[in-house]
Amino acid sequence: MSNITIVDIIDHRHKYGVQVEVVLSRYPKLVFERDSCGLIAFDDCVYQFYGYEQPGPHWKAFGGRKFDIPMADGSVTHADGQWWDVLRREFREDLYSHGLNTVERLHECYVFFGGMHIDRSVVDEWRKHNEPSNNYHKYDKRHKDYGKHRIVSPWADSD
Repeated sequence: MSNITIVDIIDHRHKYGVQVEVVLSRYPKLVFERDSCGLIAFDDCVYQFYGYEQPGPHWKAFGGRKFDIPMADGSVTHADGQWWDVLRREFREDLYSHGLNTVERLHECYVFFGGMHIDRSVVDEWRKHNEPSNNYHKYDKRHKDYGKHRIVSPWADSD
């Protein structure tokens, strides 16, 4: 499988701050391993973690949505409210929690996914040699600003 590289970064300024979205060369294939802290998965520079917490009668992780978590040993862990998305303390200095997706998947459904984390050094190195876009809708074919790298935004500092 090829390495994951950054295609683009979008620094989306809005009235509440800046939201960073990363466009990847391919979507990560994440399979999980169980350890003493919960579940961990990584593919190249992308990580995802789940921590376990017993759900209560009125609250469950992901609203109680049921889904399967693929495990590295070929088994499946069934989630229905007990596995929570986390960023482990020991990884906080090394990873960013940005929205992630690929151009192809954005053309299908315009959503940047959270819950995955990307290696800070990969993002920082990309930023040294590239200018991020400020156009959140750069890859949204339905939007008037599709394809534009820079746009004028009412919340932009210097656009």
